[in-house]
Amino acid sequence: LPVMDGYEATRRIKANPALKHIPIIAVTSYALSGDDAKAFAAGCDAYVTKPFDPADLLEKIKGYLG
Repeated sequence: LPVMDGYEATRRIKANPALKHIPIIAVTSYALSGDDAKAFAAGCDAYVTKPFDPADLLEKIKGYLG
């Protein structure tokens, strides 16, 4: 993201009462130890590292959509 990172974008989305119900799944190829904890602390609902199985991600998304 050019202006802010995904953590800050997530914090801003989750801080907005009109948007906070929207699930956010962090998908990253830059995964270091503790990055998942940072994502969850920022408000992400799930954390997926690349490479991932697209079918697994689709199932995760379907789970959030009901």
